[in-house]
Amino acid sequence: MAFSSTMRTLPGTSDKAKLLDKARHFFGQAELRAEEGDLQKAAELIVRGLHCEYRAARLGPQVLQLIKSS
Repeated sequence: MAFSSTMRTLPGTSDKAKLLDKARHFFGQAELRAEEGDLQKAAELIVRGLHCEYRAARLGPQVLQLIKSS
């Protein structure tokens, strides 16, 4: 996918921040496609952006890992 090779993030940026940047990119592209009238592609991009947001929200310590470390 060409997107990942053109996306630039700051060195040391967390995976969560990268996913959120990617989601913002997808949402921006979706808006452009919708304005062009390509609603099918806009919908695809929105779903991809939502998936990135979902993955970003799932990053970090899981509850079970916190309980085990206590």
